[in-house]
Amino acid sequence: MLVKVIDHKDKERFINAAFIKSLTPKNGTLTEIEISGWATKLKVKQPAEDVARIVNASLPNSLDALLDAEQQEQSETESAVLIAVIG
Repeated sequence: MLVKVIDHKDKERFINAAFIKSLTPKNGTLTEIEISGWATKLKVKQPAEDVARIVNASLPNSLDALLDAEQQEQSETESAVLIAVIG
């Protein structure tokens, strides 16, 4: 679910598409990406339609698949903590 984008300073960034909250077009060539947990918005050198297409293609077809993956990760983290405490 990681998406590669090029920011407005020509640096490659890989962001988790599941945490994107909004896309805001800026002057036709830039897009601001609001990401959950980030203090500032990421500016990329792509039109919002292109960014949306890339993000949508990277997301699972079903929200259930995304929720299942998050639940699995949470279970693995809890198991690791429990083993560390018992260990």
